[in-house]
Amino acid sequence: MRRLVLLMPFMLLALAQVEVLPGWVRLLSPTAKTTAAYLTLVNRGDKPLRLLGAETPVAERVSLHETYHLQREGQTVMGMRPVPHLDIPPGGRVELKPGGYHLMLEGLKRPLEAGEKVELTLVFQGGLRVKVLLPVEMR
Repeated sequence: MRRLVLLMPFMLLALAQVEVLPGWVRLLSPTAKTTAAYLTLVNRGDKPLRLLGAETPVAERVSLHETYHLQREGQTVMGMRPVPHLDIPPGGRVELKPGGYHLMLEGLKRPLEAGEKVELTLVFQGGLRVKVLLPVEMR
C-alpha cells in the first residue's frame, strides 16, 4: 500500500502535464474496417511528452500515421505512413488533423454510428495513459 501512495502524486503531476483538446472520429460507411481519429495534445509541463499510440475497444489496433505529399513526374502523390511516436515539446502542442498526423483505428469490430462516443486510451512513454471520449462525426 505504501508504494501506491508514493506513486499517486507522480501520476497526478503527469496527468496535469498533458491536456487533450476536443477531437472526433471520422464516420465512414458501415462496411469500413478502418477509420481515423483526430485531437490536439498540449504539453503543459516542462518536460517533453512522447505519444506512443493508443488503444480502443472498438478496433483491433490503433496506430499513429502521418499524411505525406510527394512530387513524382510533375504530379503530387499523397499517401499515409505509420510513425513510431509523436513528440510534444514542453509548452507545445501537436494537432492530429485530416491531412496531417492522425490515429488510425484498424480492424473495426463493428460499424460506428454518428453521435456515439469512442473511448481511446492514449499511451505515452513512461507509462502515462489518458482516456478520452471522442464523438463519431461526418466531416
